[in-house]
Amino acid sequence: MPYARAADVVAVTHAAFIAFLLIGGFLAWRWPRLVWAHVPAVVVTTGVFALGADCPLTELEKFFRRQAGERAYRDGFVAHYLLPMVPDGVRTVAVPLIVVGVNAAAYAGYVARRRHAGAVAGLEAGVTSPSRDGDGVPDRGSLFPTRAAGPAGGDQESGV
Repeated sequence: MPYARAADVVAVTHAAFIAFLLIGGFLAWRWPRLVWAHVPAVVVTTGVFALGADCPLTELEKFFRRQAGERAYRDGFVAHYLLPMVPDGVRTVAVPLIVVGVNAAAYAGYVARRRHAGAVAGLEAGVTSPSRDGDGVPDRGSLFPTRAAGPAGGDQESGV
């Protein structure tokens, strides 16, 4: 029974990971620090696709299913749960292309929004070059924001 529950938890976690993979770039538009979690997820997934390897979460779920005395499914997670009616050859090409396309769109929008935020921040402040390091790129519009203490001691977003 504990192995069956563990397999179910891994399956739900796997589905959540796939959802985060597909929408995380868009969520970063609103919460920019999500980039620090989303980019590694995209890199790991890209590596799995590029190497043609089995996903570690799929293998873990199958292990728990076998330990629980259940029959593990033959194909991968996406083939078994999400797209069982799509032929293997189509799925092998379509899934990576969809993931790349969705994330390319998400990050194109993310970059555009961050640049726009930096330009607006500079205009509102009346500063022609709001860059602290002299490179002419507004720090407020940095692609990888961090937290820094503001002048009043409160946290504010920093582009450092």
